[in-house]
Amino acid sequence: MQKLEANNVFYKKENQILSDFSFSFDEHLYGILSDQQEENSNVLKVLAGLREPDQGNILLDGKNVYTTFQKKERAIRKQIGFVFQYGGLLSNLSVLENLLVPYDFHFPEISLGEKKGKISGFMALFGLSEKILNERPAKLTISARKALLFIRTYLTEPKIIFYDDPFINCNLQIKKTILQLILKLKEKQIIQIFCESIDEQLYELADKVILLQQGKLYSSNTFKEFKKSNSEFVTGLISKLLAE
Repeated sequence: MQKLEANNVFYKKENQILSDFSFSFDEHLYGILSDQQEENSNVLKVLAGLREPDQGNILLDGKNVYTTFQKKERAIRKQIGFVFQYGGLLSNLSVLENLLVPYDFHFPEISLGEKKGKISGFMALFGLSEKILNERPAKLTISARKALLFIRTYLTEPKIIFYDDPFINCNLQIKKTILQLILKLKEKQIIQIFCESIDEQLYELADKVILLQQGKLYSSNTFKEFKKSNSEFVTGLISKLLAE
């Protein structure tokens, strides 16, 4: 069983983002809700190994995720995918080149023809024309650029996927496709961890929701159970999400 473990993690920016945070993520869908919503991206990036914690560590198969990312250890890195809230595409490369960067790094043994075939399949799934593969990202709609962030991540079939505000900047068709893929991966028991600021739907579908209060683990439960809570802190977080 795949596990991602956070052990006594501290990460401090201007405010305390994570404070003595410990949690073990196994093969489920997790949502994170925090009273520091503007820092959710940093929480995910620390857990994914993209930011180094000030103390503690994040372990995958007993290996420090941040250290393996810095050393570019392919065996560990290809197990982790990250869908950014926005950006993340290189402006000086074509769409095809952007999609091939991580694909070529993790799977140099796969032929270009096979890679293009898989890319075509995802383009069709998201309703995107293959004509845009030769375009630069700046020429595309914001929804198309967001869809490409998902495609780039899914191409390498990671075992753990982080989603930073997955539904933001998405049109209805792309949002529907994303939801279907997330649920499909949930059935396959892929570890998926997300923060979402504009839609409660994913929290409803999550196996477990993690609540953070001032960087500390407040509680973890299903969203359904949290909605029954009488805690002012819990009801405040949920009300803010539902109001978006």
